[in-house]
Amino acid sequence: MKPNVVARFLVLPVLLAFALRADAQSADTLLEVKQFLNLVRAYHPVVKQAELVPVKARFDLRAERGNFDPKLRADLTEKRFDSKEYWNALDAHLKIPAWIGEFKAGYERARGDFLNPMNRIPEAGLWYAGYSLPLGAGLLMDERRNTLRQAQQYVIASEAEQLKLVNKFLTEAASDYWQWYFAYKQLEFVEEGYRLAEVRFTAIRELLLNGNMSALDTVEAYTNFLQREIQRRQARLDYRNARLVVSRHLWSNELQPLELDSVVRPAFIEAEQYLPTLATLDTLQQFAKAAHPEIRKLEARLSQLDFERRFRVEMLKPEFTLNYNFLREPGVSGPINQALLMNNYKFGITAGMPLLYRKERGKLQGTRTLIRMTGWERDDTRRVVLTELQMNYNTLLNTFTILQDQYKLVEAYNTMVTGEQQRFTNGESSVFLINTRENTLVSAGVKLAELEMKYAKAIAYFYQSAGLVNWNY
Repeated sequence: MKPNVVARFLVLPVLLAFALRADAQSADTLLEVKQFLNLVRAYHPVVKQAELVPVKARFDLRAERGNFDPKLRADLTEKRFDSKEYWNALDAHLKIPAWIGEFKAGYERARGDFLNPMNRIPEAGLWYAGYSLPLGAGLLMDERRNTLRQAQQYVIASEAEQLKLVNKFLTEAASDYWQWYFAYKQLEFVEEGYRLAEVRFTAIRELLLNGNMSALDTVEAYTNFLQREIQRRQARLDYRNARLVVSRHLWSNELQPLELDSVVRPAFIEAEQYLPTLATLDTLQQFAKAAHPEIRKLEARLSQLDFERRFRVEMLKPEFTLNYNFLREPGVSGPINQALLMNNYKFGITAGMPLLYRKERGKLQGTRTLIRMTGWERDDTRRVVLTELQMNYNTLLNTFTILQDQYKLVEAYNTMVTGEQQRFTNGESSVFLINTRENTLVSAGVKLAELEMKYAKAIAYFYQSAGLVNWNY
C-alpha cells in the first residue's frame, strides 16, 4: 500500500470516542431527569387530577358530618270545614343531634273544636326542651357514627390512592424519559458509525478509481455503508418518536401542552450516587410494611369494616329509647326547680325488637367474612410488596454491575478498533476486519446505552415499589 493511501486512513477518527469523554453539550440544552419529573409533578393534568382524590373524600366527610348538624323545622296543619275550625296545630322546633341521642327544643300550639284530647294544651301554647336517649340499639354505635367513622377512614384511603396514582405516573414518565435517553445515545452511536462508514467508502472508492484498491474491498465498504444508513434511518425515527412521548408529559402552568425543542438533550445520572445499600433496603422494607399505599388502603378498609361490624353488633340489641321533654307555658317566669321538672313534662319509652334477627345476623356475618377476606388480602399484598421491593433491589445491583463491565467492554472495543486501523495502515488487516470491529463497537455502544436506560429505570421501580412520597433522582 502506498504512503498516501496509508495517510488517508490515519486521519480517520477513532470510532465512538465521544462515548468515553464528558458530555460537551451546553448546560442550557440539557433537560435532567430531576428537572423533568419536577415539571411533570407540578403541571401535568393527571397529577392535578390525582390531587383531587383526597379533596373529594374530604368533601364526602363533610357531608357525613352534616348528619350531626342542628335542624330547624316547623309544621303547621289546619283543618276547616263547614265554617268550623276542626284544628289548628303548630310545632316549631330545633333538633341538635348529639354523639349519643338527640336534643330537641321548640314551641307547640294547638286549638280547635275537634282537637284530640291528647293534644290539648294551653291556649298560649307550650315551650318544651328535652332529650332522647337510646339505651339499647344505638347506644354504642349508630348509623350516623358508623358512616362518619367510615368516611374518616376513606380520607386516609384516598390519600394513599393519590400517592399510588402519582407515583405510578411519575414512574411511567421517568421510564419514557430514559427511553428517550436510550434513543438519543443510540442515535449518537449509529450516526458516528455511519459517518465513519461514509468516509471510508468515499476514500476506498477514490482509491479504486486510482487503481490502489480492489473491487471486493470497495463492495465491502459499500455494503457496510448501506447497512449503517439503514440503522441511522431507524435510529432517527426512534429518537423522534421518543422525544414526542416525552413531550407528552410536559405542560405549562396554564395547562397548555408543551413540546421539546429539537436542541434539548437528555442527561444521564451519576450511577453510583443512586446505588442503595442493604441498610437502605431494610429501611424501605420497614416503611413499605406500614406505609405502602396499597397496604394503607387495605388497612383503612379494615378499619371501615370494623366500624361496620360494631354497628351490626349494636343492631342485634333490642330498641329501647327514653324520651323526656320539659314543658313550660309562655310568659311564665321563675326558676326551674325539681317540682316543676316532676310535674311539667312529657315522657315516653320506645321499645321493639325483631323476633328472628335474620337480617341483622346475616349482615353481621357478611361483615365478619369481609374482614377475614380483607385481612388475608392485606397480608398477601404486604408479602407481594416486600418481594417486589427485594426483586427490584436485586435487579438494580445486578444491572449496575453489568453496566460497569459494559463501560470497560466499550473501552476495550474502542482500543481494538484503533489497533485494527493501525494494522490496516501497516498492511496487516483488511476493510472487512475494520468493519467487523466497528460494527462490534457500535453494538456494544448501543448495549451500553440500553444498560444505562435499564439501570435508571430500575432506580425508579425500586423507590416506587417501596411507596415513597415524592421520590426523585
